[in-house]
Amino acid sequence: MFGVLEKLVQCDPTPKEVIVHIDASDGALERELSKRFPEVRVLSSRKRVGPGGGRHRCIVAATQPYFASFDDDSWPLDSDYFAEVVRAFERDPTVGLISAINIHPWERIVPKDDSLETVVEFAGCGFALRRAAYAGLSGYIDRPWAYNAEEVDLALQLHAADWLMVRAHGLRVYHDTRLAHHESPQITAAVIQNVALICWLRYPLSLWPHGMLQVANITIDRLRRGRWRGVASGLLGIPLVAWQHRNRRHRLPAKAIRDLWAKRRSN
Repeated sequence: MFGVLEKLVQCDPTPKEVIVHIDASDGALERELSKRFPEVRVLSSRKRVGPGGGRHRCIVAATQPYFASFDDDSWPLDSDYFAEVVRAFERDPTVGLISAINIHPWERIVPKDDSLETVVEFAGCGFALRRAAYAGLSGYIDRPWAYNAEEVDLALQLHAADWLMVRAHGLRVYHDTRLAHHESPQITAAVIQNVALICWLRYPLSLWPHGMLQVANITIDRLRRGRWRGVASGLLGIPLVAWQHRNRRHRLPAKAIRDLWAKRRSN
């Protein structure tokens, strides 16, 4: 995290404000942050709320019209990143979310340009959000391991609300991870539950059969990858997860969901 903050303050211009969310906090990291980066606003959660829950709290607390999001192991590759974010949003007021070009250690660094392309998905490690767009949504849900829920859910909500999502080739983010943690049984279980949870929260009843097929497909995918540990607990835990989030249900129009699916298949 400290390395990411050092990268952010090296940008020109620097961000108008920096907000850090500390998950499952014991207070130690907050004390270190206050010493090394006293200008950073720190939000904490005693209970683990996951990346989506953390981003939600930061977005709600932010005061600027645009919110650039990073993980604790991702950072901008270019010093003018935040200026590019503002330029990209101001080019089109219908754009609600801008995805960066996210580059992992095994990928080559692509050259930047000023083009935008319409997308229907993004990665949480590097994107920017128009706060006015988020204000009209149900928003992120708290999930300790949010894979297959966090970005999928927000993309569905933005698309249903007629906000555009684009990828800006002038925004490049380095994501310093090898994704080895995806082998964890906890994540395998959570991924299966998250697919079911999005169906429960967002799909109208007419799309539930499709949602069940999505759960079956993700289960088969994990088995084929050899990630069988966590599959049984993931499936058995679906009713409890649905019950825990029963107050966050906000069904989206079937037409909007089908349209996003069609666009995703064509990409």
